[in-house]
Amino acid sequence: MKRFFSFFIIVLYSLACVAQGKGQSLIVYDVSANVTNIIKKQLVEKRQQLSLKDQISIPKDGYIKLLDKDKQRMFTLKDRCKGSISALITSQKNSERSLTKQYFAYILKSLTRKDIEPDYKSGLTTASFRNDADSLLCDIDSLQTVVDSLNNVITTLTKDSKNK
Repeated sequence: MKRFFSFFIIVLYSLACVAQGKGQSLIVYDVSANVTNIIKKQLVEKRQQLSLKDQISIPKDGYIKLLDKDKQRMFTLKDRCKGSISALITSQKNSERSLTKQYFAYILKSLTRKDIEPDYKSGLTTASFRNDADSLLCDIDSLQTVVDSLNNVITTLTKDSKNK
């Protein structure tokens, strides 16, 4: 019985070491064109899993956003750089961002959605509708009238407050 218990402990310890040596798993949330995996010599794609040890190359004006499922963090690596993901994360200041549980769940759900057409791979967005004219489309004279009337209100209020 003692041999079995000792054997069991050794097996568990070995499995723990192997799992830890595998590296932290990251999911590609968003990526610009031409970000490549140096070792595999292929383009990195959205939803692909990478580890901190993977070597990538990011071209000028390129970027990659990676999600850490375990710690609920997002890493954004950008501009021209080359090397292991862990080295790039440490070299780029402010690349790490902690996410709330709700937002992280929303991002993971958006990555696994199957009910949208493939044409819409740019990501999920929100929009609002206003049932009035856009302020950029107003004529300049009416905007100047509004600004003048607001200035009059402000000067009147300041005079009244000084009088009191």
